[in-house]
Amino acid sequence: MLHGLRFLTLIVGIAALAASGPSFAQRAQGYVQEVQGNVTGRVGAGQPQKLAKGLTVPNNATVTTGDQSYAVLKFEDGTAVLLNEYTSFEVQEYSYNAKAPEKASAVFNLVRGSMRMVTGQAVSRNRDAFKVVTPLATIWLYGSEFVAELFNPLFIQVVSGEVTVTNSAGAVIFSAGQAAVVSNPTALANIVPLSQVPPGVFEMPNVPLTAIPEAIPSGAQIGGGGGFAGLSTTTTAIAIGLAIGLAVAVSAGGSGSGGLSSPPQH
Repeated sequence: MLHGLRFLTLIVGIAALAASGPSFAQRAQGYVQEVQGNVTGRVGAGQPQKLAKGLTVPNNATVTTGDQSYAVLKFEDGTAVLLNEYTSFEVQEYSYNAKAPEKASAVFNLVRGSMRMVTGQAVSRNRDAFKVVTPLATIWLYGSEFVAELFNPLFIQVVSGEVTVTNSAGAVIFSAGQAAVVSNPTALANIVPLSQVPPGVFEMPNVPLTAIPEAIPSGAQIGGGGGFAGLSTTTTAIAIGLAIGLAVAVSAGGSGSGGLSSPPQH
């Protein structure tokens, strides 16, 4: 009976941790600062949910904007991202500690669409901290503000600072005032005059972005705000149900002769 109660306590404790949300999962370090129109978010392969201002953005979250819609994501070091309409953007990994900014790192994925980004404090201490991955090239950020539009080809405009664009063909550095185009994953990025950029490219909503660090809200996060890190709310609910069911079975078994016992002695 004693072993059964101990095991029951352990299982219930696990279930409670699973239900405790962000305190058990990795703390989100980004949030939805602004949202307009039809914008959804999901974590991993979870179900999409309509996004609202103030929701926190954990790692492995993807934000998707619809027609005449946009979203602004803000991160703990001050990095801000404006997502234009018809855009899909993933926060693959973001890690920042104000006491050790040199250890910061971030990997963002621009799956499709267009974005504008202003980098925060992290890249000022670690030039290799942040990158934006696209199907055609990877954009490394060095204290910069830039616009990227991916509708095949990939267009990049550097507003301030500089970026390095890399793929299998090599690496090219672009500075403020320059624009670049990448036609495919095996083609080197090339400078393109703004006069030759197709109409409509680099046109973004008139939403100001600031790189001032902000406290991340403590409210709900994309994906429901609960569960083990990286797991959906449904998966967590199943885990809790299984844990409770097993706990009840163990408790029942422990009350009789068929309960847990010590290993047989030989």
